[in-house]
Amino acid sequence: MFFAVPTAALLWFATNKHLAIWGTGDSFIGSQGFWLIIGCFAFVSLFLPKLFPELLGKVWRGIIKGEQWL
Repeated sequence: MFFAVPTAALLWFATNKHLAIWGTGDSFIGSQGFWLIIGCFAFVSLFLPKLFPELLGKVWRGIIKGEQWL
């Protein structure tokens, strides 16, 4: 669970960065989106603890591939 908050923050910032570049002027994921991501990570970590490290690994690999591609 320690890595869930930084991962959620990175996803939120990266998504908003790309929305600011390619989206319309009012494209932005607010703080509710950030809390939704944290809530999803918390749900998975509490109820599916064996899946959680695999999920975070896939998210981080996706972030790295996405940033290299863009």
